[in-house]
Amino acid sequence: MGYQVRGTTQMTAEELSAVKQLVKVCNEHDGIDLKINPDMLTRRSGTHSEDFLCYEDDQLVGFLGMYVFHGAEAEVSGMVHPQYRRKGIFRAMQAQAAEECQQRKIPEQLFIVQRESLSGKACMEHLGAQYKFSEYWMDLQGEKKNVPVSAIQMRAAEKADLETLIWLNVHGFQMEEEQAREMSRRIEGESNSKTYLILVEDKPVGKISAMISEGKGFIFGFCVHPDHQGKGYGRQALAKTIELIFEQGYEEMSLEVACENSHALGLYESCGFVVKSANDYYKLLL
Repeated sequence: MGYQVRGTTQMTAEELSAVKQLVKVCNEHDGIDLKINPDMLTRRSGTHSEDFLCYEDDQLVGFLGMYVFHGAEAEVSGMVHPQYRRKGIFRAMQAQAAEECQQRKIPEQLFIVQRESLSGKACMEHLGAQYKFSEYWMDLQGEKKNVPVSAIQMRAAEKADLETLIWLNVHGFQMEEEQAREMSRRIEGESNSKTYLILVEDKPVGKISAMISEGKGFIFGFCVHPDHQGKGYGRQALAKTIELIFEQGYEEMSLEVACENSHALGLYESCGFVVKSANDYYKLLL
């Protein structure tokens, strides 16, 4: 019997369990750590098909998930069981995902590929995807560093802060305003994440977000406005965020940082984070 691919707007508990088992098989076989954002998979909107599953003889042999943070691109992560590769399975899942993107007028797919994954890189070459950038995955290790927090204050962002968050995204990440607006609204709707404003003398100078996923903390959306960088505000804000996660009872935490951003890398290392792995991102225009 041949394989079949189907898209779904919301996976069942059994399907999620099968996906996690497939991740485990691929990680052990390839010696990598695939990024599939399992917490996001449990909170799909149910509006669009964003998960694509491939079965052969009732066995899950392939999975591809899309993560749309704004309308300019869809991040994509996926895998195929080692015993079922080179059969066109990933290409079939990607094609269905591309059709979904085109219906939603999303112009490109951005594939997340573990740097050590030879099969992933070969697949990108086959698709004709172009390398775009890389990010380090970092974990907090060792004893918590004691960083005095004296120059900043932090408070949870509220609905009234939406325009401030958009302004910080535009200037802190050099984003287009429309994309920043869409991303801010999406993050605002995440029930398991919280965004904090970084304040100096009651004026916002940056932002940082944290979420709890699968029993550990994840820090993201961290930026300081360019006019206020180099003053130690970022290091203090990061240290305070680590403390807030610790206070919730979670000692494990991770984050991602662009490989070319050596300043940010040094900042995270100074607070106790170490590089665990790297993800390469490949762009495919649709």
